[in-house]
Amino acid sequence: MNDRQTRILATAGILSAAIFLLTAFIRVPIPAGYLNLGDAGVFLAAMLLPTGIAALCAGIGSALADLIGGFALYAPVTFAVKGLTALVFGLLWRKLPGKLRYLAFLAVLIVPLGYFLFELVVYANFAWADLPLNLLQAAVGAGLALALDHASKGRFRV
Repeated sequence: MNDRQTRILATAGILSAAIFLLTAFIRVPIPAGYLNLGDAGVFLAAMLLPTGIAALCAGIGSALADLIGGFALYAPVTFAVKGLTALVFGLLWRKLPGKLRYLAFLAVLIVPLGYFLFELVVYANFAWADLPLNLLQAAVGAGLALALDHASKGRFRV
C-alpha cells in the first residue's frame, strides 16, 4: 500500500467514525426520527475522498447510527440515501468547473427526497411532516462541510 492509499484509508476511517458520532449523539427528535449533524460529515467526505469511498463512508457511518440508535428500519434506506448523496455530490464537486461546482449542493435534495419516498410507503401522508426538516438538516450539513473545507483551504483532501 502506498502513501496515498494509506492516507485515503485513514481518512475514510476517521470520517466514517465522525459521521457515526455526529449522527448518533448530536440529535434532535422529529416526528419520524431525528435531526443530526451527520450530513456535515457526509458532504465533507465527498469533498475529501475519492467518490466511491466517500459514498461508502457516508452510508456505513449513517446506517450504523440508525442501527445502534434504535432506528433499524431506517438503516437500509439511510445507507442508500447518504451514500447516493455523497456519490452525486462528489462527482459534481469534482467535474464542475469554477463557481459552477457550487451546483453540486443540489445533492442536498437527495436526502429529503429519499426519506420522503421511504416514509410515504411506510407512513403514508405522515411523510410530509419530516420533509422540510430533512431538507434543513441536509442544507445545514452541506453549509458546515463547505465552511470546514474553506477554513482548511482544502489541505485535508487526499
